[in-house]
Amino acid sequence: MRRLFFLLLIVVLVVFGWWRYQHLTKPTTTFTPADKPRLDPKDLQILNALDEEYTRLAEAVIPSVVSITSSNPRKTNVENPLELFWFGSRDRGPRYSLGSGVIVSKEGHVLTNNHVIEGMTTISVRLTDGREVPARFIGSDASTDIAVLQINVPNLTPLVLADSEKVRVGEIVFAIGNPFGLQETVTQGILSARGRRIRRDSDLEFLQTDAAVNEGNSGGPLLNLRGEIIGINSAIWSKTEGNIGISFAVPSNIARRTLESVLAHGRAIRGYLGIVLQALNPEIAAQLGATDPRGAIVVDVTAGSPAEIAGMQPGDIIRKIGGAPILKLQDVMSRIAEVSVGAKTEIVIERAGREMALSATIAEAPQTPPTQRVR
Repeated sequence: MRRLFFLLLIVVLVVFGWWRYQHLTKPTTTFTPADKPRLDPKDLQILNALDEEYTRLAEAVIPSVVSITSSNPRKTNVENPLELFWFGSRDRGPRYSLGSGVIVSKEGHVLTNNHVIEGMTTISVRLTDGREVPARFIGSDASTDIAVLQINVPNLTPLVLADSEKVRVGEIVFAIGNPFGLQETVTQGILSARGRRIRRDSDLEFLQTDAAVNEGNSGGPLLNLRGEIIGINSAIWSKTEGNIGISFAVPSNIARRTLESVLAHGRAIRGYLGIVLQALNPEIAAQLGATDPRGAIVVDVTAGSPAEIAGMQPGDIIRKIGGAPILKLQDVMSRIAEVSVGAKTEIVIERAGREMALSATIAEAPQTPPTQRVR
């Protein structure tokens, strides 16, 4: 009995010794969290005010931005000239498209990109409050990559289309959309450039921004600090199919003209002057005795066209259209595209070394216009 007692005592002492050893040798862990931020918000009033304004802007405009899902179960060969900027070449099968849009009227008109819905048979719009409704296609213009949809939903808040001619390089802009299906995504950057052409033969000049834009942002708005639409995001320049800080938006003035034309006529109509142009260069300018080697020279004038009626002649050098200077041939295309059909515009030309002003009434482009550089 005594032997058993001593054996039990030894076991207890060994266990106690082991426990005591573990307790004494175990390192003590302490954790003291920070009790306050390193910087006092009162010392960062400007940054805090800016942060608050950014947040207010996002909260105000996000409800006006929608996600667009469209599909066509049949195979199609529809090609989008801007798609190479997004994806490169790919095989064609059943088509599905994901994009963005922005509400521009209380009646439910939505602006988006033509390439988001082109060739699709079913178009669905999802609002930020979770409502998902079918959209009715109203009209589109492939050359400007703008499409107009309409949804039948009450209590909509449209955004204002600003004057894109007044935007300045360097101003802060925001892009909102549905990249990769991630709804209500806001990115911020600056307006990097104006007057960008992503195809040499394009009549359209884009706004360039470094705000992050990716697949699915197509059709979403580019906004200024007042929450106004200055552009409709349309394409990116990328070799990786991802954002590298170079994206392009259709200017709001172009989008507005397409919208107004579609609503008024059911289709996009295009302005027509009726001239064939050649870029002016120093050699030609010297031969003509021109005062400035920049601009565009009229090579031919179509009979019965607005240009002929206005008195324009071959050899005329176009200096201004609507008060805007013409420094290169593409400027003429852009200025004519900005004038509404039926509206008069002043065209300043140089003829035999003298400047004169002509008044031309822009007509609707014929369905099959004659071969020309400018419509």
